[in-house]
Amino acid sequence: MINMTVLINQLIQLFIIICLGFIAYKSKALDEYSTKILNKFVLNITLPFMTIDSVLSMKQRPESSEFALLFGSSIIFYLIMPVIAFIVVKIMMKTMHIIGSRQGAYMFMMIFSNVGFMGFPILQAACGAGGDTAVFYAAILNIFFNISAFSYGVIIIGYGDTKRATLKLKSLISPAIISSVLAIFIYLLDIHFPATIESVIDTVGGLTSPLAMILVGATLASIKLADVFDEWRIYVFTIIKQILLPIILYPVFRFFLGTGLLFNVMFIEFLMPAANTALMISSEYGADTKFVSKTIFITTALSLITIPLTLYLCGIIY
Repeated sequence: MINMTVLINQLIQLFIIICLGFIAYKSKALDEYSTKILNKFVLNITLPFMTIDSVLSMKQRPESSEFALLFGSSIIFYLIMPVIAFIVVKIMMKTMHIIGSRQGAYMFMMIFSNVGFMGFPILQAACGAGGDTAVFYAAILNIFFNISAFSYGVIIIGYGDTKRATLKLKSLISPAIISSVLAIFIYLLDIHFPATIESVIDTVGGLTSPLAMILVGATLASIKLADVFDEWRIYVFTIIKQILLPIILYPVFRFFLGTGLLFNVMFIEFLMPAANTALMISSEYGADTKFVSKTIFITTALSLITIPLTLYLCGIIY
């Protein structure tokens, strides 16, 4: 069971950091150029460090059978979700008349939730004594998140857009994917580094979540405030992504994963808002960054309600 008070407190903290990014941009502490540089810094430096640190900081290795289930579940999840996202977005296209060039962005943000930047601290706080193990489980999921987001995700985010992105070798050898592969080998070979090195990795990786939230706030500040809330389809998308779809798929999660910690981790991560990575990739490949920023902001803001509500409806929270 998950403690609702702890969960909501963690969500509020992350939302406040988004607001700090907004203030920083409005007060000229950040501008468009510095935001782009910060985006590259997070994508190429702190995010890879966070991925490796998530494995190095693991305090207890799971049983081999449990690890195999975790490994397999993560792979299957990122193979099935593109199909589900494609079907849902096509239905949205027919019924809600979403802009065709935004199909890919909607699909990407439905597949890729904020499993690392928000998921790690939320699981650490909400799972109590099992927090460290929960973060490790999430780290394995995050490895496959990175591999998927920076491979087929690059293609998906441009779906429906005339400036469609294409998968390049540069994407496949990006720091995010390289660090994910390294993290798998570090775990399998039980590699450890000197304490000083691991401390540096932990410190740099720890910058990722706050900087990513600051980026969301800074990008939002470049949009007229009225425009942030003018797209009703984003609200419908949020309800589908963070309430309806999880409730529909809840029995599937229970059937395959049982009711233990692994189920809690996979299901809670599924409830997370749209990933900040969507903004980083859309910025890198010329997608609609303002629309993506609005969606990340609204899904994140509403997650203060949707995550506890969905967990309550599914009987997982107290």
